[in-house]
Amino acid sequence: MKHAHIVHYPGATEKSLSVVASLASDLVGKGMGVSIADISAQSVINQGLPPAWLARLLGHRVFSQAWKGELTKLGVKTYRLPSSSPSSSVSIQDQNALGLAVESELLTYFRSDVVPSHRTARHLRDQLQDSMMTVYSGLNELWREHKPDLVLIPNGRTSRQKAARLVAENLGIKVELYENGRAQPNSYYRGTTQPHDRLASQAEVQHLTQSLSNSEIHELAQSWLSQRMNGVAGTNQFSALWTDIGKAKKRTRQAKQAIFFASSFDEFLAFGPMWQIDKWDHQFEAFHLIMEILESEGFELVLRLHPNLGSKSRQYFLREIRDVHHLQSQHPSLQIYWHNSSVNSYDLISEADLVVVERSTIGLEASLMEKPVMVTQASQWDLVADVRQLLEPEHITKSSVKPWKASAEGAERFVAYWMIQERPLRYEWFQWSSWNPEKAPLRMKIALLFLKNPWFHRVRLISLEWAKRRNGQFRPPPAKL
Repeated sequence: MKHAHIVHYPGATEKSLSVVASLASDLVGKGMGVSIADISAQSVINQGLPPAWLARLLGHRVFSQAWKGELTKLGVKTYRLPSSSPSSSVSIQDQNALGLAVESELLTYFRSDVVPSHRTARHLRDQLQDSMMTVYSGLNELWREHKPDLVLIPNGRTSRQKAARLVAENLGIKVELYENGRAQPNSYYRGTTQPHDRLASQAEVQHLTQSLSNSEIHELAQSWLSQRMNGVAGTNQFSALWTDIGKAKKRTRQAKQAIFFASSFDEFLAFGPMWQIDKWDHQFEAFHLIMEILESEGFELVLRLHPNLGSKSRQYFLREIRDVHHLQSQHPSLQIYWHNSSVNSYDLISEADLVVVERSTIGLEASLMEKPVMVTQASQWDLVADVRQLLEPEHITKSSVKPWKASAEGAERFVAYWMIQERPLRYEWFQWSSWNPEKAPLRMKIALLFLKNPWFHRVRLISLEWAKRRNGQFRPPPAKL
């Protein structure tokens, strides 16, 4: 019997318990032996459910034995790595890859596009490096003694995930990645390609979809798009905050219109040069140059800020607002829909003659709607969908920013590629707790302060909630007549 090891720690994915239990169940169903390589002891920042006693005190329940009980039913064994000092030597190549993973994790943690230089950031970097190297050493010892046929790693981007992947590859063990579903609700991804590997994922699109007919590809893509648009029940979490699609007041106009979608920063540092292909200092630098040409061509200009902006750190939020004001001072006629506007982005796309994005998924959706789309940074789908890359000032000319008759075929094939790799979850949140952690009430968010974490993280959780509240109080300036 072949044997698989699933690398796991609470919080590795958004639906960690459900994804890992479903993954184990599917592997057992295929006749494999399954073990969990539990690296929870090496966590610097602990996530997951609060203590059961505290949940009861707050009127909820944590079913603390349910997850272990399901794994026991499946015959899954657990290996827990000890919190021992690292002993394995690391090659220079691995050291470089691991260093990038730590930096990427720091960007994610601080919710900014640069890692702060203060003492807390330096301390966290040291802790992440220590835990990462302990995982590297511990898994190296485990897999040399109990070598599995397959190792499954969550995502593969952050420091401990990267360490696990490098150890497995160095030992010649087959590696697969798992993650929350990217395309469908209540699903998970399992595959050989790292979810944010821009080049590898696009390179396999044609191969993995070649057995599908054009009509099947179209139906899969339209199903995904309709799920994204479907308000409260949709897979785009922000669409629930917008007006119902099609109900927004349509404008009567003669001029052509270009809609610009600002992005919320993403942490792609750990993926290397494939994501660092543009020469812009900031997304609004590119937007400004494009707007200058479109204004001279008589276009109406619209800017939509990313709804996730309100959840960012206060420093990042204020800087972004300042940059938007500066952009508007350069283009006084620019109409802005702020991050907390209820205007439906899909209605804005339907009205537009041209769509410009940094790398946001809204660009893929616009391409599915047969709109000409321009991207100013590397995106997950830019080599497959019918889009134009404007990656440096020299790329922006009168001819390069003209609309064209766009085809949805490439975007449809890419979405179909996403859809066919999804596997249904066999477990859901209500099997582990009496509340949905993804939509936790405030008292249950407060309960997370009782998880074993460094003091600075508890302070940070409070400061982030405070920043969200302050960001939520933002009121846009009056529209200019």
